[in-house]
Amino acid sequence: MAKGTTTDFSEENTESAMQVMDWMRDLTEQSLNQSKSALEGFFTTARKASEDIDEQASELRKRSLLLAQETLSNTFNFAHKIVHARKPQDLFQLQSEFISRQAQVIAEQSKELGQTAVRRAQEVGRTPHQGMAETSRREPQAA
Repeated sequence: MAKGTTTDFSEENTESAMQVMDWMRDLTEQSLNQSKSALEGFFTTARKASEDIDEQASELRKRSLLLAQETLSNTFNFAHKIVHARKPQDLFQLQSEFISRQAQVIAEQSKELGQTAVRRAQEVGRTPHQGMAETSRREPQAA
């Protein structure tokens, strides 16, 4: 009778050990799935942020080139007008108009560039939050 009890006890221990192993395996699999999901979310967020930064740099280049083009155009217009000036007073008037126009162009472009930079910075700032929220939504699904 003692022998049968020992066998039963041994079988119970084996069964308990198998249950613990199954539980640990399930827990490990859930952890791996959650880690994978978090890393995928991180890479998605990083990729999107990188794309947003590239777009912002492209916008900056575009605005800078437009500013340079308009500034040079104003400079050549000013030069052509100077060539046809007849009196010293005309030169002073032309110079005043030129400086005023250049300041206006720079102010307009700076304002637009600043607004674009703020808008893009807000978009880039939202990207990590969106990625984190998406990852958080996916984690329960992965489990």
